[in-house]
Amino acid sequence: MLTRLLTAALLLTLACALEARAQPLARNVLKGTCERLVVAGRDVTPTCGDSVINAVQGRRTTFDFSASDGTTVSFSGTGMPQEPQPEVGVDASQPVSAVVVSVKAADGGISRDTLMTVGTCRFPQAGPGRSTVACAADTQRGRFEGTFTTDGAPPRP
Repeated sequence: MLTRLLTAALLLTLACALEARAQPLARNVLKGTCERLVVAGRDVTPTCGDSVINAVQGRRTTFDFSASDGTTVSFSGTGMPQEPQPEVGVDASQPVSAVVVSVKAADGGISRDTLMTVGTCRFPQAGPGRSTVACAADTQRGRFEGTFTTDGAPPRP
């Protein structure tokens, strides 16, 4: 079972790397208030930053939450199966297949871990006004969550 998980993680990493070279990156910075940030089951909301980055490259879409200690949590999934979810009050729901955790070390180096997961990001379609992005995923290292409410200003590249 462990061999299968490691093989799947390697294949996902290779697929993302190949796709990243072939497609340009579209990136938007959303400003607002972080309502919740959970890293590996630990609530670190007080350290959460005042922006979320939404990046799209090829078919992969990420929502990147950051903490003041340099930790970044990226909820990543293919953007293709986004579906309207009017019954829960959001315009789109996207499956999350990986969480990428980047941690800044004391020596300034950055370590990254890609964790296979089952999760979801719910968010409104692009448009004016305040909106909320909410992501949650369960991994072998614990639960990861991020909830962010925008300030209503248009996203910045």
